[in-house]
Amino acid sequence: MAPLLAAYRTVAELAGIHAPALDTAARTMAVSAWVGGGASRFGDELMERRRRLQAAFEQALAEIADLIARRGENPPPPPRLFSPIEVATATRGAFAGMDVEAMERLAAELDRAGHALPEAGSRLNAECSAVCVAAAAGRTVGETGTWAAAQAGDLRKRMEVIKRTGPDPFAGGGGGKGADLAAAGLVGYGLFGAFAPDGNGAGSLLAQARTGDTKSLSKVLELQRQGKDAGLAGRVSAWWRMLDPAARQGLINKAPGVVGFLNGIPSATRDSANRAFLALEEKRLRDERAELLKKRDELSRQPGRFMGFGAGSVFGPKLAEYSTMLARVEAVKAALAEGGRNGRPPALLLGFEVTGQGRAVVSYGDPDTAHHVTTYVPGFTTTVEGDGVDFDRALFTWDRANGLDSEKRTASIAWLGYDAPQISQVLTPGHTVGFEGAAENGAKELVSFVDGLRASHDPGVPANLTMVGHSYGSLTTAKAAVQRPFGKLADDLVFVGSPGLGVGHARDLGVDPEHVWVGAASDDQVAALGRFGEDPYAPKFGARHFAVDPGGHSAYWNERSESLRNIGSIVAGQYGEVKEPPRSDLALLRYLQQPVPSE
Repeated sequence: MAPLLAAYRTVAELAGIHAPALDTAARTMAVSAWVGGGASRFGDELMERRRRLQAAFEQALAEIADLIARRGENPPPPPRLFSPIEVATATRGAFAGMDVEAMERLAAELDRAGHALPEAGSRLNAECSAVCVAAAAGRTVGETGTWAAAQAGDLRKRMEVIKRTGPDPFAGGGGGKGADLAAAGLVGYGLFGAFAPDGNGAGSLLAQARTGDTKSLSKVLELQRQGKDAGLAGRVSAWWRMLDPAARQGLINKAPGVVGFLNGIPSATRDSANRAFLALEEKRLRDERAELLKKRDELSRQPGRFMGFGAGSVFGPKLAEYSTMLARVEAVKAALAEGGRNGRPPALLLGFEVTGQGRAVVSYGDPDTAHHVTTYVPGFTTTVEGDGVDFDRALFTWDRANGLDSEKRTASIAWLGYDAPQISQVLTPGHTVGFEGAAENGAKELVSFVDGLRASHDPGVPANLTMVGHSYGSLTTAKAAVQRPFGKLADDLVFVGSPGLGVGHARDLGVDPEHVWVGAASDDQVAALGRFGEDPYAPKFGARHFAVDPGGHSAYWNERSESLRNIGSIVAGQYGEVKEPPRSDLALLRYLQQPVPSE
């Protein structure tokens, strides 16, 4: 009997010392309320390991107590091993990036457990074996210590890497709407990446890309275009920060166009990669076009050959395709050249593709460090190779917003990042302007882009994000807002010349209706269509109206126009400067939107 009682007292003493070994770490995770990435799963794993640890000691004590009872003695009362993790939940945690001290405490507690528990497990195993009790409890305690030590080392390594990189992800309390969420996602993936859910395989692909595998990186880009994973940009952002400089540059050298289009990578890095890609694409296109012309000329000189003329020749369609793609290159170069002129900030190329209908995303100002960020989404007939008007609209918006609040930085983005409907596609399913398919497809890419803006933004800079949708682009923007509710797409939504937003009320767009703005010229026939959903200009829709001068469907960004002044005021957060339309204008617009009686 004496050996059993001695073993019980020893195990109880071990339990009193070591059963709470993970309590402080668990409480640190709960109080700090980290979100995003693998933080929640790490917290769940920590709690499960804590439960197993305490259950192991309880199991050993119960089995020894059972042996004592079988000998006809009363076993000592068991110690209380399970303790609740109580935290205050009435107020939101102060997390807005990362609490360095809390993280260091977490790593220290795990490290302490990692050193103490393996030895405690060995002692527990010896005591249990001496009285013929199974050694499973001792193994569980030892394995918990091994796990804790591994996590402590991994967290310290990741924290040091993140602290060496910028912009500073540890700035607390200064972020604007969404900034703290972006920082939380960054820290969540950066620190707890091993626990991040990976249902779509993005984590595995990024791990492969770390070794220089650009095919895996291209597959991440394919996932991005689906727009399903709101956390993908945060994962990419953390992954990029964790790469060493040589690995980053290696990926840029191998696949500049892929790196440049990945949302979540810093905007300055994307610009550098995309400019390199632009130059490579221009050279490739000119070389291939020259080779095609050479081949045509050689064949045309052969006796009996007739190659046709112009666009109707054998080589005509391919040469026309090269001309279009080169025109896209020249249009982007011209848009970039406007940056840095007349007091405007430098332009950043955040995305470029020459194939298909083409893609171009140009920002005037760095969105990662700006206080006011606006994204313009164009509509029907938009092309990269067009007359440059879409880039001009982003520039003019910057001019107005900066003029109202020059003390703060503004970034104005022209997002030609989807296949806008074309006249030639009126009868093409999925592309026609008459239905919502093109907007639904475009919204997937738009939400991913905005996810990236939030993920790469400096959390120490408070920011307000405004989306401006014009024409069919307003429907695309609205579709994106529905996919990212609760203001995750934008703080303000602005719609001009809209044929409809595909929803029944402004509140369906996921933001406060006070921050849903609509404007339409009285002679804009597109806005009078009301083609998609409830009429956004009707009072019952619940949006705020701003004044617009007459001028049809394409004059909203005209210099000194009322509409441009109002759009700029919204972007700058100067809501008191927004001029409402006269009631007579609203009445006229309502009249023009009435159906025409049949004869």
